Amino acid sequence: MRLARAGQFRKLSVGCHPTWRMTHPDRRWLWLVSGIILAFLVRGSIVLAKLDSLDADPDAYRVIAETLAQTGTFGLMGNSEVATPTAFRPPLYPWLLSFFVDADGSLASGWVAMLHVCLGVLTIVLTWDVARRWWSERVAWIAAALVTIDPMLLWQSTLVMTETIATALTVMVWWWWVARMNPNPAVVTLDDGDLINSCDRSPSRPIIDAVVFGGLLSLTVLCRPTFLVWAAMLIPALFFIGPSCRTRRLARVGVVGLILVATVGLWTLRNVSQLGHPIWATTHGGYTLLLANNDSFYDSLDKSSIEWKPWERTPWDPTEFFAEYEARERGFDEVSDDRVAYEMAKSTISNRPAMFAWSCIARATSLWHPFPARTPDRSMMVVLVIGLYQTGLLWMAVLGIAKHWRLWWHPNAWPAFALVITLTAVHSVYWSNPRMRSPVIPMLAVAVACGMVPRQADQTKPT
Repeated sequence: MRLARAGQFRKLSVGCHPTWRMTHPDRRWLWLVSGIILAFLVRGSIVLAKLDSLDADPDAYRVIAETLAQTGTFGLMGNSEVATPTAFRPPLYPWLLSFFVDADGSLASGWVAMLHVCLGVLTIVLTWDVARRWWSERVAWIAAALVTIDPMLLWQSTLVMTETIATALTVMVWWWWVARMNPNPAVVTLDDGDLINSCDRSPSRPIIDAVVFGGLLSLTVLCRPTFLVWAAMLIPALFFIGPSCRTRRLARVGVVGLILVATVGLWTLRNVSQLGHPIWATTHGGYTLLLANNDSFYDSLDKSSIEWKPWERTPWDPTEFFAEYEARERGFDEVSDDRVAYEMAKSTISNRPAMFAWSCIARATSLWHPFPARTPDRSMMVVLVIGLYQTGLLWMAVLGIAKHWRLWWHPNAWPAFALVITLTAVHSVYWSNPRMRSPVIPMLAVAVACGMVPRQADQTKPT
């Protein structure tokens, strides 16, 4: 292993493993504080410039939050001014927004903006720390910069939707995985010899760490039920990382699993009590499945030809679908209505299985398509800039992983790969569009950054 220049590094003993760090903690803190301030300025300026867009409520999160704050019921206000309980949306985001509802019962967009900016900066800082612990400080700064300026995350922070909080939560889970659940040091050397860094070893407290990890995973599921698939992929993997004692590893798996089951169980019990049905996720799944699997959408795929100019891609016109959906036989409550939507979607799938298979490919492609669809409110310049940036990000992420594939064959990478698999699998069946890949963007940024910084292919194991 090549040693650093004299005076630049010092050896620290953490547990029974040696590790190497830079000897200027004050300078690091100065850079970190400066970076946080810059992140606040970038995120804050974008949100303030688009503050009016936070007045809209396309997914009813605002109205649910206001109802919850006024009545104490997670529901919607009916014509009788009595709150009707609902499970139409997952509970975490509206519950969090309800704390910012004023005495008049309205949610000011300024408070939403502040929340989104703080969540965005938290995402940036945790991405930086994950990359620092796992790779190096140079990788950390590049990854943090990419997350700061990412157009997808900036755009979503100007909307009252769950992408911003979902991204923050997934990075929190990944950070806790790297920092606490699998803090195995691995001393490495960069090709230019400027830095020798390692993952930090934290004190051994596996059960407490498991409790926190289970809580974070549970929050992701309460934010988006899709993340239950991600959790199911992460929990068994806990047995293969962390403490050398198998009993402790097994205990961690059990604790995390129990916390997740208890959290989902409490939400389910609430829905049994309020709605009379054991809804573990939302009463919106049927609509989402039907939106992705209906005759109008299938017909559009059957008639459309391959567009060789990705910046000219036009979205599907759902006018016909909405007309049919409004004319459907409605259920007597939101649960039965959701069941009707599920049955309509399953009928379409069973009647046209070949188109269902093709539509799964189309939805997966839509999820990862770098160019936004061309709509009347988007100029060609916006489509080109975002599309070219996202194309570069995706390609460089793939190249970064391929370049250091041995180092990516590491437990710290599993949450990232599992999230990619989860989003692709779920949204190839349910409705998808590019914004739904937002939670994985910080992980892509780390992959891009590690490809931009030279690093030896082989790690030097600590003695």
